[in-house]
Amino acid sequence: MKNIILLIGLFFIFSCQKEKKSKLVVPKIIQDSSLISKNKEDKLSDEEILKIQKEEEKERSQIVRKYTLSKKGNGFEYKVFCEEEKSGMINFTKVNILKSGKLFQQLKIDKDSTLVFHDYEVDFSCNEDWNFDAYNDFKLINRVGMVDQSYYLWLYDKNSGKYKFSPSFSKIINPVANKKSKEITSIYHAGPVTYYYFTYEFKKGKFVQTKAEVEGEGN
Repeated sequence: MKNIILLIGLFFIFSCQKEKKSKLVVPKIIQDSSLISKNKEDKLSDEEILKIQKEEEKERSQIVRKYTLSKKGNGFEYKVFCEEEKSGMINFTKVNILKSGKLFQQLKIDKDSTLVFHDYEVDFSCNEDWNFDAYNDFKLINRVGMVDQSYYLWLYDKNSGKYKFSPSFSKIINPVANKKSKEITSIYHAGPVTYYYFTYEFKKGKFVQTKAEVEGEGN
């Protein structure tokens, strides 16, 4: 009799343990959202990445401000039309030259060919003679670096009375006019110890390099 009661008790205990096990819930594993994002990013194709980059670039290139800067000289008024992008970059769309209040000539500029990031860097002049013909030319900033600059230049043509663009001048870094020798000098450095010294002369309608010297290279 005691054995029967003992067997019934063991059966009862075993049944309760089995029921408890069946009621156990397996915990749900929650994956880190940042890991999911990373996995999705890793699965992006080159075309999808390129599309995202183009959309971001389009967003940065949106025009947020348009304005005009002007100067007077040589009997003209020069108006530089500026556009500021969302990225902060400033582009020049055109330059209008007015005479007696009327449009005399328009100077066009290639889109996105300028690298200027602040209003105070927008530099242009109409009172300098760069080809030493006794007529003032029109110069407009092109690119601004930490210490180096390059410029657009339109030379005044005495025969037509208008300005002509000089592509060769845009290649000169930090140009300085020497009226006595009728030369353009260029000095700049690359790295902490290498300095470049160049001299240009205006010959046959363009600026030609006549002297070159490098100091500190390879030392």
